[in-house]
Amino acid sequence: MGFALGIFVTAYLLIASEKLPRHWVALGAGLVMIAAGILTPLDALRYISWETIGLLAGMFILVSLLHEAGFFSWLAMAAIRKVNYHPTYLFFALVFISAVCAMFMDSITVILFLAALTIPLCRLLKIDPVPIVIALVCAANTGGAATLVGDPPNVILGTALGFSFGDFAVHTGPIAAICVTMLAGYFFLANRRVLTDAHSALDEQTVREIEALHAEPVHARMTRLGLICFGAAVFLLILHKYVSPWTGLPISAAAAALLPAMFALAGLPSVEVKRVLLRVDYQSILFFSGLFVLIGGLEKTGVFELASNALARAAVDPQVMILSLHWVPGLLSGIVDNVPLALAMSYVLKDLAAVAGMPALSLMVWALALGVDIGGNITPIGASANVVAYASLQREGEHVVWGRWIRLAGPATLLVMVLASSLLLLKGYAGWY
Repeated sequence: MGFALGIFVTAYLLIASEKLPRHWVALGAGLVMIAAGILTPLDALRYISWETIGLLAGMFILVSLLHEAGFFSWLAMAAIRKVNYHPTYLFFALVFISAVCAMFMDSITVILFLAALTIPLCRLLKIDPVPIVIALVCAANTGGAATLVGDPPNVILGTALGFSFGDFAVHTGPIAAICVTMLAGYFFLANRRVLTDAHSALDEQTVREIEALHAEPVHARMTRLGLICFGAAVFLLILHKYVSPWTGLPISAAAAALLPAMFALAGLPSVEVKRVLLRVDYQSILFFSGLFVLIGGLEKTGVFELASNALARAAVDPQVMILSLHWVPGLLSGIVDNVPLALAMSYVLKDLAAVAGMPALSLMVWALALGVDIGGNITPIGASANVVAYASLQREGEHVVWGRWIRLAGPATLLVMVLASSLLLLKGYAGWY
């Protein structure tokens, strides 16, 4: 047990240091688990959640197709024109686009295209882009808590513990929507004066320059195909538990994403298929695969059983347990990546659910998911979207130290976590979980 835990801690530290690509660290640590005899190769394959990998791969392909088609740039520019370039309305439009898009696709893609648009846009409006980009990251991570496919921790918790797209949408969705609204209000109040001054300085020349930012036309056929297949994937993710018995076909969450993705690729010329596939986030898929093996080693050696027993002894009150699962992993996810944290906790929750007097497994899952998704906002490395935004700002010459990120994101994150934990306790009292 001690050696397996040592491998895990070493891998965690290497991932947090960002000295090596995280997918190679996870794969390497998994191989060490096998080489040390903690897992057999067959054990390693069994511990990989192929449903999670398939779900991610399918959604990555569909998002990559829409990205290649220019849909996301078109969507952002359409919102900018809709609000007539007004900086305050534009701010709210971008925040809610970030949150809503992150409900259905990985937050890395959302922040990639929004940061690329927002940073030059802020410079044209003579606004510091750092607080605005951080607001978009917080909105993406919080909005992603609303659905099964919104944030990677949700994908892990849902597929590992048997919760569907609809389960997340019904139970974490309303809480995430309320939290995003509070986030938008908080960041607006924090930047109100700057946005008002930018509106006063807006002129026709600035409008023309904004229009020139993303003048590339959208690929209509590819967008149409991508949206149809993306809609089909969301439909199947919501209803696959009902569609499967009706059709007699074993439609899992992975199949719900992969089948529309394969159909979309089949409808494209080979040149476009190649461009779409080159955009797919293979590094995340490899990272998840290695991580499943690494966490599997801890499960096999009994680490999570010990952790769940310790938690059960420490929190005898169900309400204390809910708050603990929301706040402790939530704050911890600010300093460690929330993906391995969620995967490790999924095993702990399985064991906790079997302990008498503990809250329902579903309520513990909602508390954990909202905690790690929202809590990851606090630092630049708390979630993958944060790392992408931080790198984008640095690449564009915007120097962002950790202290400033925490000052901007920390109060908003803590405020929203208090709101989320209050709503979770309300769900517990009402028995709606």
